[in-house]
Amino acid sequence: MPLAALPDEDVEFVLSDRTWCTPVVAELTLTVAERALDFRPGQYVLLQDEARTVAPRSYSIANAPRSDDTLTILVTAVPDGPTSTWLTRDATVGHRLLVSGPYGNFVADPDHVGPTLYLAGGSGLAPVRALIEAAALRGATGVPEPARRHTLLFSGRTAADVIHSTWLTELARTQPGFDYVRTLTRAAAGEADPPVGRVPEVLPGLLPDLTDHAVYIAGAPGFVEACTRTAEGLGVRAGRLHTEEFYAEPAPWHAEPTPASTTASEEIP
Repeated sequence: MPLAALPDEDVEFVLSDRTWCTPVVAELTLTVAERALDFRPGQYVLLQDEARTVAPRSYSIANAPRSDDTLTILVTAVPDGPTSTWLTRDATVGHRLLVSGPYGNFVADPDHVGPTLYLAGGSGLAPVRALIEAAALRGATGVPEPARRHTLLFSGRTAADVIHSTWLTELARTQPGFDYVRTLTRAAAGEADPPVGRVPEVLPGLLPDLTDHAVYIAGAPGFVEACTRTAEGLGVRAGRLHTEEFYAEPAPWHAEPTPASTTASEEIP
């Protein structure tokens, strides 16, 4: 597997856009101000304001490398979370940020040629979206063979909490090797199209045998733990299981999570 890029320190980017994907999740677009960041899909960075008045926090990059070198970041607005509040409410378009990274090993295995399953909860979609976007760019999702299929199962509380549904639905329509399934955990029977329920309840009926799959799981700690148990029960091999945990107010990569940061930002499946 190729080595990940070495991290850079305090590279300046500009907040060029902020849109709300859900009532609590904002997508930030960061434009290069100093130099581009070399990263692999699935990795994360540390973000901080230029004046260093808020603590640096870790956020996954939600896109594959692009020709314009922009970065997109999904941030869950956490009540009383100083960094997420600054990123989603206080920072204005044109504001400069310091970006350090990339970090992490939640990246695609280039040696895997079989089917791939992605399980994402809430803003855990960020690194998964980057992996899927990269797969589409290299043509992997254009192959309709079942033995090479890419499948995303996304878990949200309600329909209002589903992130990037339009993009994912269109990708599934145009890419014969990609399937997009969303499940809702707080929708009563009859209130939403199926599937409805937590991932461990839905996954066995969707893909009952994961022996040949590579599996990527990203979300809150409880989500990752429950999905990991389910995937293992369905036969995923240890070397093909990749996980990334998200916290309400993500801690710096080098620090132990504080009590406030260990509260899951997304519902356990």
